[in-house]
Amino acid sequence: MKHRYHVILSTLLFTCPLSAHAGDSQWLNINKNIIIAQNDIPATSAPIATASSGQDIPMGQGSENSPNLLPGNTQKNDADERLFGLPGGGYVHPFLSLGTEYTDNLFNLNENKTSNFLTTITPGIWLAAPQLKEVPIAIMANNTSAGGLQMAMPDYKGFDRYNTYLLGSTDFKYYSEDSDLNDYGANVEGLFKYNLRSGLSFRVVDRFTRGQDRFDAGNAYATDKLRQYNSNIALSDIDWNFSEKFQTKIEYSNFLLDYKDATVDFLNRTDNTGSIYGIYNYSVKTAFYMQYQYMDVSYDNSELRDNTQNYIYGGINWKSSVKTSVNFKAGYQQRDYKNDAADETINAITNSNNGSLALELALQYQIWEKTLISLTLNHKIDESDSYTAFSKEIFGGVFRYQQQFTERITGLCDFSYEHADYNQVFDYDRKDDRYVFKPAIQYVFRDWLMVELAYKFDTRSSSNDIYNYDTNIISLSLNTAL
Repeated sequence: MKHRYHVILSTLLFTCPLSAHAGDSQWLNINKNIIIAQNDIPATSAPIATASSGQDIPMGQGSENSPNLLPGNTQKNDADERLFGLPGGGYVHPFLSLGTEYTDNLFNLNENKTSNFLTTITPGIWLAAPQLKEVPIAIMANNTSAGGLQMAMPDYKGFDRYNTYLLGSTDFKYYSEDSDLNDYGANVEGLFKYNLRSGLSFRVVDRFTRGQDRFDAGNAYATDKLRQYNSNIALSDIDWNFSEKFQTKIEYSNFLLDYKDATVDFLNRTDNTGSIYGIYNYSVKTAFYMQYQYMDVSYDNSELRDNTQNYIYGGINWKSSVKTSVNFKAGYQQRDYKNDAADETINAITNSNNGSLALELALQYQIWEKTLISLTLNHKIDESDSYTAFSKEIFGGVFRYQQQFTERITGLCDFSYEHADYNQVFDYDRKDDRYVFKPAIQYVFRDWLMVELAYKFDTRSSSNDIYNYDTNIISLSLNTAL
């Protein structure tokens, strides 16, 4: 019976496999200023953090290197604020990054490796009103996550009556191995928030991305092909503090994903998500909450993959001091396919009811004044990035150690891990374990100018040898921001 369902489903899946796993770009907070990091760091899960948390937050899709900014925590002097005639903490904040990197395995293959030099130029600008020195929110989209978010989008607690923010950037990429691979990416993101005296607040957030997935050994038939896409995530919510202790929030989001190549358009989809929160503010530092979330995932050209998902969470937000903060929620995820044959087949393959633990954790601890560590964990069932599987169960984490050696020199070390267990349609298992290790050193020449040198080792071990690879990358970037 199980084999019969595999035959039925496999005859309806006619496209070639593609790994659409989105590696995440990186952006940094260094010393006294907003500084952009050029390098693509494919983190396995994205931390929940506000833009002022001081964390290095993975952002973006694929290898687009989309930059975003983190705030400086100290005031600039008058000379800095007059640089190029632009106010350092005002309405307008331009930035520019120039980077180069060498890799010994551009296409992330197990054999026949190809080396490459990649040059990237990333200009951009962000605007804010009222005047800000901080980017007010981190928008961390992920193509394979239902709803477009691997971790919850952080809120912005601005105390002004309203806050408006808009960022635009492009990144131009030039490959030495083959000029036909040269490409560009673009990002536009924005926020509008309005706070009323009654305790009501309204927020609208949007992020558009024109990007490409990283080259991946999972693409058995097209490892050297650009996998370009457009995506857009839009979110709106209403937050109401109706008493000193109790609060509620209603949230809606829409995620659109559109790949340009017809051979992979089975990944194109639209996700609609609704959430409702009940929040108890135990103290100024501690809040407990319950969350119910519903998702409707609809594919454009692969109706067998259409599904609905229900989540129930319990969580805590705890900030015990300036040094320690914890955001944690855990619950249950139930995934049901709209097509009865697909639903029954997945149940037979996994010997389950498509349910799973849903978990998100973001912890940050400042050990000493110049030493910071952070840990993020994520577990849930994601959308598939392969035509041979309907979904994949993900467990991932990122550990970071950050050390400021002097006023101008900072060291960072990231270790990322992701385990992906694919719910295959065919009669073979696929389980992937991916590890990324990246140390980096940064030197700040001026408050507005930073250089970074980094090394990255990226490896994946799979139950199917075709997905194995080892990749080494050395990168250097010059970054400036006002």
